[in-house]
Amino acid sequence: MWKYVDVGDGEKIFHKIDEFVLSKKTKYQLLEIVKTRDFGTVLFLDGDPQSSEIDEHVFNECLVHPSMVSNSKPKTIFIGGGGTGLTLREVLRHNTVDRVDIVDIDKEVVDTCKKFYNYAAESFSDSRTKLYHEDARQFLSRTDSSYDCIFLDTTMPHHEDIAAPLYRKEFFEIVSQKLKPDGIFATAANSADFRHAARFASVVKTLQDVFAFVTPYVAYAPLFGQDWAFVTASNVSDPSKLRPNDIDKRLVANGCGELNFYDGITHQKIFSLDKKLRSILDETGHVLTDSIQTRDEIFVPELPESYHFENYVNLVDLTLHSNLIKVTNAPHKTF
Repeated sequence: MWKYVDVGDGEKIFHKIDEFVLSKKTKYQLLEIVKTRDFGTVLFLDGDPQSSEIDEHVFNECLVHPSMVSNSKPKTIFIGGGGTGLTLREVLRHNTVDRVDIVDIDKEVVDTCKKFYNYAAESFSDSRTKLYHEDARQFLSRTDSSYDCIFLDTTMPHHEDIAAPLYRKEFFEIVSQKLKPDGIFATAANSADFRHAARFASVVKTLQDVFAFVTPYVAYAPLFGQDWAFVTASNVSDPSKLRPNDIDKRLVANGCGELNFYDGITHQKIFSLDKKLRSILDETGHVLTDSIQTRDEIFVPELPESYHFENYVNLVDLTLHSNLIKVTNAPHKTF
């Protein structure tokens, strides 16, 4: 059995499933955990892959560490979403951190991850972690706390789902108000594939309407099969200006000298956008607001009906179509 993910109208990514681990409809979304041939255990929410044991370090290190090293001594952190515990794990690597307020509306996702993943159990039980299960936008709007770093780690939103209000100008204005004067915000921002990057451009333009310094960056995410977009926003700092040696020194000083993916040289790579993508970010997208007239198109396809297995989605048995799948030429042996 294979599980597929829709990338575009004419493109799907297929993952060979070795084991079905869990499928659970929470109050807010469909949670699936499957063991795949190439990526190990993979967690899906509403049919979209969120993390795999093989490559999750790429996404999570890129989301967290550029902003953490941009702040001289990040102590108080806010995470909106983050139910897998992976963003939290990366934040807690920094020995400067005193408190992390993490707000994920879906308690069932957090409880499931704590049960299946040791890193989640350890991160959520850390004495510095303060976990809340409520709407992240409402929590941030009413808290009296201010933060050195704020991270947004959610599913990529549908037009009217629980994540969508976290990608609009009104929320980013709240973020700006809750950051300390030298604070910085970071979020993932959908696909950076130039065919779909208008969505990325809309997030960038919305942040530019609120913050003085908005810096997009990109990293290839093997699980997603494409470059993935990130953005930092601040009123005082631009992480792209940091020098590699300074980054490496800060990582070591903060106790993060042994990361799997991110360091000073990687930093240079992910903040170097190609000409095509820079043009798309300049010329497309629009400011997203709560007004119905200025919301974006749906970011990702709607959740399809289940196929073949109850409670699992996007499944297909390719052996049924083996007679249609022909290798027209012998495989070319490079090695």
